[in-house]
Amino acid sequence: MGERPGLAEPAARRKAGRARGRVRPGIMTALCCGLDIGSTNLKAVLADASGRVRWAKAVATPRIEADGAVATSAEALLGAAETLILEGWRATGAGAPLAAVATAGVGEDGLALTPDLVPAAPALPWFDERASAEAEELAAGSAASPRLGLAVDRFRTAAKWLWLARHRTEASNKDALWVALTDYPAIAWSGRPFMSETLAARTAAYDVYRRAWDAPMLEAARAPRLPATVAAGTVLGPLRPGPLRDAGAADAETLVVAGGHDHPVAASYIRRFEPGAVIDSMGTAEVVYGESAAPARPRLDPRLAFSVPVLGGPGLACLGVLEFAATLAPYREGPHGDLVAAFLAGERPAGGASPGEAPDGAAPPVAALDRDRALAATAAAIAGLVRASADLIGAIGATGDLYTTGGWSRSDAFLRLRAEAFARPIFRFDEDELTGAGAALIAASGRAPLDPATLARPSLRRFDPPPRSEARP
Repeated sequence: MGERPGLAEPAARRKAGRARGRVRPGIMTALCCGLDIGSTNLKAVLADASGRVRWAKAVATPRIEADGAVATSAEALLGAAETLILEGWRATGAGAPLAAVATAGVGEDGLALTPDLVPAAPALPWFDERASAEAEELAAGSAASPRLGLAVDRFRTAAKWLWLARHRTEASNKDALWVALTDYPAIAWSGRPFMSETLAARTAAYDVYRRAWDAPMLEAARAPRLPATVAAGTVLGPLRPGPLRDAGAADAETLVVAGGHDHPVAASYIRRFEPGAVIDSMGTAEVVYGESAAPARPRLDPRLAFSVPVLGGPGLACLGVLEFAATLAPYREGPHGDLVAAFLAGERPAGGASPGEAPDGAAPPVAALDRDRALAATAAAIAGLVRASADLIGAIGATGDLYTTGGWSRSDAFLRLRAEAFARPIFRFDEDELTGAGAALIAASGRAPLDPATLARPSLRRFDPPPRSEARP
């Protein structure tokens, strides 16, 4: 899932994500574009043949109101994406047309298309909860299976299909074709309907072991007609005439390449340099990505979602999700200010203060505590979150080195604290736009296989746990 609009991230991430729009030095002619379609922001990244990001900018993801709920106009999204890409192409010198383009983004948003690939209705966002009853029905039914990689809940596309079939005619029309919103720009540019495999895995109707749509769940969910699934890096065709070609930013040689789900695509950027890496993304939510051999017996874990490896290959991908920013939010505002920042800066409660308990045994509100007790409550919350993170990383089952990204990874103090708690080193690449950069490299791979030796490796920071003698008691 993407970020729920309106939730705040650390200031470092907001600055990195929105105040870019700048050209980096050393522009080369063969630029590829990666589009990052998020719940909050729409980002375009232009990268050269070595994978260096040369331009990046974000704008607000366009939203509309439909039937009293938040929705997305796919046409408006496409227009905003093309405007952003044109701005980047001009900012980098308006030289050669783009070599290739790929999209990545939110996993569950989707919409119905008419037979001529025109949106039949606005796209339903993942956080629309009107399908809650349908989710409970499907989860309790015989079609639910561990082979689908995740449990059916109100955020899953399968539940939304059943709700749409009961309440909206455009999705139940036998001629309607359902596609992922993240794939829609690539469909419009190439004229080829498809669904990226890592997005199909988010529907709760795709067998991630057989890598095929699951007939029992499709029937139970009254699914609309679905396109073929394709792997990331699949060439969909040349970019068709339209605004990008009219402006010279693309031509008949510009390839449209399939991308996929944003978190795996971001992980793919790091895994091109470190193929066995486990990726820990800390933003509004914490999302951990790893790949390993498929278990002998399919299983479900409420913390995990199983998918297909983003760049292909055997086995399974596994994504673990943990509430992150919301857990720390009560400690970041109020009469004491941002206590999380204060704690990470080294401030500690005096005299062994503890937060205590309210009369009902619950933790008292932070605002009701003096500063020392509030700091003690903050320390306890951070420690609990770090323990939950360690459990989640262990549950993934992958054993590679741990690489971190996301807004919270910008805090060196937080990474040192986590390295100590995990008793293992943590690595951080110096690249903020991993999803867009990952999509740009996937686009480049559609032109020719990528040789890791020719890619520009970003600078790397390593955070080691302290020696045992220096560790906190």
